[in-house]
Amino acid sequence: MKHVKHLLVLLLLINCTTDSAETENTPELSIVSNATQNCIDDLPKVRLTNNGTHSFEFLIYGEDYTLLHSQNISTATNSGWVELSENDVLVVASNNLVYGQKRPLNLDLCDNLELEIDANNILLISGE
Repeated sequence: MKHVKHLLVLLLLINCTTDSAETENTPELSIVSNATQNCIDDLPKVRLTNNGTHSFEFLIYGEDYTLLHSQNISTATNSGWVELSENDVLVVASNNLVYGQKRPLNLDLCDNLELEIDANNILLISGE
C-alpha cells in the first residue's frame, strides 16, 4: 500500500509538470500566429515624431533618389504612418538651422519604423 501511494504521488507530479509546460507554450504559439495573420506582405511604413524645438521638412527618397514623400512637421507633432513602395530609402530631416540630417534605411515588408527628432533637434531611429 505504501508503494501505491508513492506511485500515485509520482504520477501526479509528472502529470502536473506536463500540463504546465503545455500551458506555457500555448500563448507563445498564439502570439506568433496573430503576428503572422496581421501582416501578409504589407508595404513598409515609417513615421517621424518631432520632439525638437523647430519645425522640420521630412523627406524620403528612393534608392534612385526619386522623392517618395515630402512633409513639413511642426514641433510636438508627427507625420502619421507613411507607406513606402521601396525597401531601401533615405530619410532626410532638414530646416534652415539644422540642414540635411540623413538616415539610410533598409526596410522589409511589414516593417513599421518610428523615427524621432529629439529634444536636441537630432534625427534618430526611436529606441536608439
